Amino acid sequence: MRVHYWTGLSALVLSLGMAACSDGDVNQTFPPLDYSYLSQIHLNVASIDVQDEALAAPDSLSAKAPVAPDQALKAMANQRLVASGTSGKADFIIKQAYLNRAGDNVITGAMDVQLNVADAGNQHTGFVHARITHKLDAGDRDPTSRKELYTLTNEMMQDMNVELEFQIRKKLLSWMTDAAGTPLINGGIQQQALGAPGTAPAPAPAPTTPTLATETTAGSTASEKATTPAAAPSVPDAIFPTGSDTEATAAPATQHSPQPGILKLPSIDSTQTH
Repeated sequence: MRVHYWTGLSALVLSLGMAACSDGDVNQTFPPLDYSYLSQIHLNVASIDVQDEALAAPDSLSAKAPVAPDQALKAMANQRLVASGTSGKADFIIKQAYLNRAGDNVITGAMDVQLNVADAGNQHTGFVHARITHKLDAGDRDPTSRKELYTLTNEMMQDMNVELEFQIRKKLLSWMTDAAGTPLINGGIQQQALGAPGTAPAPAPAPTTPTLATETTAGSTASEKATTPAAAPSVPDAIFPTGSDTEATAAPATQHSPQPGILKLPSIDSTQTH
């Protein structure tokens, strides 16, 4: 009797151990997904409302995951989206967030969100839409274990953080501000560099001419003046009948014989004296 008792107890312990291993260690704890280390996205609105409209699928594995996909999206919105304005509002809407099994060793997931912004009159003025899908092949591990579901959710959130910020900067840049609430386009640094939308960029100041360039220009001008021959005078000069020394050097002049009686040979006495 005791032999049957111990045999049954051993089988029960073994089956529980196998179940625990197949579930990826049920007692294992996982840290909450945190995005406070990422740069915040400041919006020119007074409030941001996070709404979860994702419908739970009957075959979804989201409820089994240590961090459900929609909860991870809420954490991202609360930590990264900041209302830095004095009026208007924004709505962060979770449209879809799920984890599903897609094969023997594969799980897939999808996230779909939308961000709406409205002015003080509660009129819809802009929105962005971000959607990502991801697949994880667990190999020889159990794809439905809590560890694999946590890994897939974490990888999906990395993609969503990149995609959402890209869409906001692309389509809602005019609604972004710095940490002090100054609009990036209408009054921030980007306006000084790029100008406001629809206006031409501010003309660049005229460049200052370097001293070296000025000297080179002056030297070139002087050189041009030196190499350019001056016009010959209309009346012959008394000392240089054919022109000045400079003109003779620059361009050879026509030689003329002097009038008779102007040139004389030196006398014998003067030659002896010298």
